[in-house]
Amino acid sequence: MTTHIHLFRNDSHAVVVPAGTALFREGEAGDVMYGVIAGEIAIVKAGTILETVGPGGIIGEMAVVDGSPRSADAFTQTEARIARIDRPRFEHLVANHPTFALQVMSIMAERLRQLNEHR
Repeated sequence: MTTHIHLFRNDSHAVVVPAGTALFREGEAGDVMYGVIAGEIAIVKAGTILETVGPGGIIGEMAVVDGSPRSADAFTQTEARIARIDRPRFEHLVANHPTFALQVMSIMAERLRQLNEHR
């Protein structure tokens, strides 16, 4: 089961990013997460693609939730349309769209389970 978040589909501030763009790198400070509206984003660690995130997915949520540095790199595999969610916007979404918080937690749990299965 894959959780999808479609809250950002009509985001008027979404941007289009060319294929091959680094959205963030492992170890960088993380103050923004992204909602993927279109395209594919690769989550990469030590040169290995851990996950490809498509429309309805999110990336970078852990850093926004706990303020920790990025745990992997994120690159656009295709041209992508993404919504930028900083901490204030994240808190607003959690407060005003309760299912958003549950969806983010579901995605984090899915990723943790996948990681544990590959160990």
